[in-house]
Amino acid sequence: MLDATALIEKHRAKGVLVDTNLLVLLLVGAVNTQRILNFKRTGDFTIEDYDLLVRLIGWFGKLIATPHVLSQVSDLTDLTGDELTAVREVFKTLVEQIEESYDASRSLVGDPAFGRFGLTDAAIATCCSRGVLVLTTDARLQLALQERGIDALNFNHIRPLAW
Repeated sequence: MLDATALIEKHRAKGVLVDTNLLVLLLVGAVNTQRILNFKRTGDFTIEDYDLLVRLIGWFGKLIATPHVLSQVSDLTDLTGDELTAVREVFKTLVEQIEESYDASRSLVGDPAFGRFGLTDAAIATCCSRGVLVLTTDARLQLALQERGIDALNFNHIRPLAW
């Protein structure tokens, strides 16, 4: 297993698939960094985490996502009022720029990750089995992917590296 720094270097400029919770952090932070601290989906993160995520995405050069991840992100960024309008605009811009990796659900349910983690994580596993790095906060998913030889990086392991 490569360490966090080595994985980041290995995948530099190739892009990174950012898991749902981190994309929610990216969107909420883009709308209002102070909101990160008290929004129900981002309360475990800090403003510094948002800044780190922005730097990492810049380092990788492009974002990759699956339709399943994007659907979850859309549902989980349920802010209200003007913030909802703003987060939808930021999300729209993100979707227009992201590289979307699609696999039919029919094939995803055959992936070993489906039985253990569900459809979204099976889509992540399938996409990342083609040489894409996943950035996640889900330790179980990270370890399961690494056991399959898929590069996976836990955001919590990057925090102390001062990127």
